[in-house]
Amino acid sequence: MEQSDLSNRCRDILVAVVRQFIASGFPVGSKALSEQMPEPLSPATIRAVFGELEDGGFLAQPHVSAGRVPTEKAYRFYVDRVVRGARLAPDTERYIDQLLRSDADRPERLMVKASRTLSEISRNIGLVLAPAMEEKLLEHIKFVNLPDHRVLVVIVSKPDLVENRVVRLEDAFTQEELDQAANFLNAEFRGWSLGTIRLEVFHRMEAEKLLYDRLLKNVATLFMWGALSENESGGLIVDGTAKILERPEFADVQRIKQLMKTLEEKAKLARILEACLQTPEAGVRIFIGRENAETQMHDCTLVVAPLHYRERAVGALGVVGPMRMEYDRTMGAVEYVAELCSRLLSSN
Repeated sequence: MEQSDLSNRCRDILVAVVRQFIASGFPVGSKALSEQMPEPLSPATIRAVFGELEDGGFLAQPHVSAGRVPTEKAYRFYVDRVVRGARLAPDTERYIDQLLRSDADRPERLMVKASRTLSEISRNIGLVLAPAMEEKLLEHIKFVNLPDHRVLVVIVSKPDLVENRVVRLEDAFTQEELDQAANFLNAEFRGWSLGTIRLEVFHRMEAEKLLYDRLLKNVATLFMWGALSENESGGLIVDGTAKILERPEFADVQRIKQLMKTLEEKAKLARILEACLQTPEAGVRIFIGRENAETQMHDCTLVVAPLHYRERAVGALGVVGPMRMEYDRTMGAVEYVAELCSRLLSSN
């Protein structure tokens, strides 16, 4: 049975079950539900509808004597047909504004604050994938020679981000050679993304060997040895992990261990968030249960939205929690924080 096959009565009862289960965490019985329905329905009528919804894969019965609980299919129906496009209350939006606008001119602190705010508003885990190196637009770069074939790399990129890293190279460079490489990049590629710069450098090495041979070789070497690595992903910020331990869904030790393992493997979690940047879909995306690629997250829901610098998607933020979550509040929070942070980054 698909969503479109549900009768109006089935839909009303399904929505009531989802809402009551989200609120209480206990299986929903027919007698209790009959007392809450806007139209008078007997427990027997509701039990008959329960049977239809169970046969259609929307409800499950944990025990013979228990009530019903929503399945992933029920949550998907609820998200698509009931809460899609939900907005936060105006006072909550004002509260978020006050929290985030104070760090509007400090993007790194803004990202940390966004993760904490998402966790607080949703009462789940807040995630922010800061802009990846490949997507940042170069403002200025400097190389500083260090002992033992090491180089300090200082990158200033839009929007107002400063990053330092130390890399170890196979070949030794003089400070003069590093200065030449930095001056070349600053003069030729200011405003370019690092990924595009890398492609252009290798293209010029092929097209203009005689003119730029030594200089371009040095720049290319810095790319290949990690100073400007194509595999460098943005920092992943996770906040509110302790909140998930309070949820009854994660009372099972094995279940929480699986989720904690995923949260600790930040590169894997970053790839999950990066997936939302690879599709043309705009706005909030929701992955429920087995819609998540990682098996450790099959008991979870991930709500995620892209971060934009001007018109360019440069990062992502979201919330992860159990499938039993306040979808309207969480989706509204993710959408609003993503829109606000994108505006603040773009106007910086």
